[in-house]
Amino acid sequence: MSQSNAYTVISAQNDHECTTVRAHPRNETFHIVDYADEDARERVADLPVGSVVRMELSRAGRRSNVWCAESVTTARTDGGERR
Repeated sequence: MSQSNAYTVISAQNDHECTTVRAHPRNETFHIVDYADEDARERVADLPVGSVVRMELSRAGRRSNVWCAESVTTARTDGGERR
């Protein structure tokens, strides 16, 4: 399963490279724990909380709500802070 959508960053990438985002307009929460490549990982790492991004996500294995960022495009940021 793969889905492309707009997401708001609600938790910046942590030391374990996990980032939490919320989908528009459904308010579903996704935990990104894997990245298609180093470029995708770096793009997500640079996003402050509050940023809105377009991403294509695919399931990261069989675990429940964990995802792989296949592609990442910044839509806008609100000047939020990294947390």
